[in-house]
Amino acid sequence: MHLAPSEGLPRNVAASVVDMLYPQGRLSQIPIIAVTGTNGKTTTTRLIAHIIRSNGKRVGFTTSDGVYVHNTMLMKGDTTGPVSAEFILKDPTVEFAVLETARGGILRAGLGFNACDIGVVTNIQEDHLGISDIHNLDDLTRVKAVVIGAVRRKGWAVLNADNGYCVKIARDARCNVAYFSMDENNPVIKDHCKKGGIAAIYENGFITIKTGDWKLRVDKATHIPLTFGGSVNFMIQNVLAATLAAYLWGYKPEDIRLSLETFIPSAAHTPGRMNVFRFKDFKVLVDFAHNPDGFNGVKAYLASVESTEHVGIISGTGDRRDEDIRETARISAQMFDKIYICQEKYLRGRDQQELIDLLVSGIKEVDPNKEIIINNKSTACLQDAIDNAKKGSYLTILSNTIDNTIQRVTEHLDRELES
Repeated sequence: MHLAPSEGLPRNVAASVVDMLYPQGRLSQIPIIAVTGTNGKTTTTRLIAHIIRSNGKRVGFTTSDGVYVHNTMLMKGDTTGPVSAEFILKDPTVEFAVLETARGGILRAGLGFNACDIGVVTNIQEDHLGISDIHNLDDLTRVKAVVIGAVRRKGWAVLNADNGYCVKIARDARCNVAYFSMDENNPVIKDHCKKGGIAAIYENGFITIKTGDWKLRVDKATHIPLTFGGSVNFMIQNVLAATLAAYLWGYKPEDIRLSLETFIPSAAHTPGRMNVFRFKDFKVLVDFAHNPDGFNGVKAYLASVESTEHVGIISGTGDRRDEDIRETARISAQMFDKIYICQEKYLRGRDQQELIDLLVSGIKEVDPNKEIIINNKSTACLQDAIDNAKKGSYLTILSNTIDNTIQRVTEHLDRELES
């Protein structure tokens, strides 16, 4: 370590330290909850980790923004693959692992673990289609089902009963199956519970566990900060999935309730997931929604928000299908009065103008007269949107369009507070 800099000998010191701390082949035998799906993976992972940590365990978890042990970030970046999972599983201080498990990592190198105790599939929606031989939702379902295939025989699959592709996964599951649903009258839920099955449902404003005919109310959605007063359906779905996973592991409803009420959505706790910044005269929402389903979730929330003007900043992602890019633009046209297109990054092999044209065509399909401002310099684009924000307006930044979005918005807010 000391000689290499002076003698010009390259040494991978970090690798040696890791090998010393975590010898090869010594993956810990700790409980594992693996979370996959199209939307909601990161928030569900973080919420499950919070519930377990709040109940006294030292938790290691991986997400699309970093690797954490007991809420301390050890590695930044998209860490949803097998290498990150092994990093957590080799850490001798970790007592429980919650692993966000994404499509890309599964296709490239598998899971990073042989078996897990609970596998969660949040939903399966149109995203990443046309990439890596994944051409339709049946293909995508087969990839996500790998996680359920790794659940121990006595373990549990936690599946979304409102999503037909998740229900398909249940048919081939070789473990116990539990469902969550926004509708207690969902036929899948009714049939499942009639047979004595376990489910988490949203009924009469409550997050409820149902076992056979028995109902156990865990908490009122309006008491759970993550649901934004019960106004954000996709967050309620995440809460249902996390609550069910925690209940199946053995946590009591009262312990889960306390954890749900202390998990505060914020740029620190849930970066890029419904982060609201309150300026003096207007508000800014940052959400990394990047597919039609994600855009529709934000649209449903904005419909409940009073504002003088809804302004959006959007971009396209080059490795998505033309139709998917156009559809996000169509949804944007429905929820925003004015739209900034900032196509600074995520070209992924495409021409910048091509992506802009797809977005513009989607917007104009819905409203030919919609005000569109094209500014491909993210710093300048954000500055312009903030400078021109009307009193009482709501600015929404989607798809991680602005470089270092949360940091940039925070800097603007700090400057306003200082002035």
